[in-house]
Amino acid sequence: MAETKSILSQMVATSVAQEAHVTNFFDALRELRRVELELATPYGRGDAMLAARAKELKGYKDVFLKAEAQRRPRFTVMDRRADPDAPIVVELQFSNGVQFYESLHLSLTKGGLFIKTDTLLPIDSMLEVHCKLEEEDISFKVSAKVVWINPRDSQWRPAGMGLKLMRMSSVQLQVIEDFTNGETQIQTLSHLSE
Repeated sequence: MAETKSILSQMVATSVAQEAHVTNFFDALRELRRVELELATPYGRGDAMLAARAKELKGYKDVFLKAEAQRRPRFTVMDRRADPDAPIVVELQFSNGVQFYESLHLSLTKGGLFIKTDTLLPIDSMLEVHCKLEEEDISFKVSAKVVWINPRDSQWRPAGMGLKLMRMSSVQLQVIEDFTNGETQIQTLSHLSE
């Protein structure tokens, strides 16, 4: 009996030592990814403590995203070129990385962004998008195409446009995937520029 208590207390101490301290959205995202990977191992499957930790971290993630849901990035059309085949230059200013993550998260496709805005451009418009994450002072430029629009707020989605990121290299796509999975630091987004 004493031996069982000792083993249990060691297991709890090890589990607590492995838990990262979550202070922000990206800490929660990274820790959630770590816990989900551990749950996928033979030793992690069926571990009630790990499952509870994953649920708790998903709750943190949802709270951060819900707080961001009412905010919109600043979307400004900078230049409509005379040549109809030339891309429209737009500026997209996110207040922080969480708002950019939410835009990736709201997209219906991998490698896309959903921009909450009332300034809607026609479907199939080609864009040169200058993005800035103000809080982190990160800037990058990407090409995109308007693939769908939502003209007014609905129960499921705010008004805005769905953009497909175009001409993305495999490295750029990997940066986005790693960022959305919490596997990379936000500063790597500066490598998205073409």
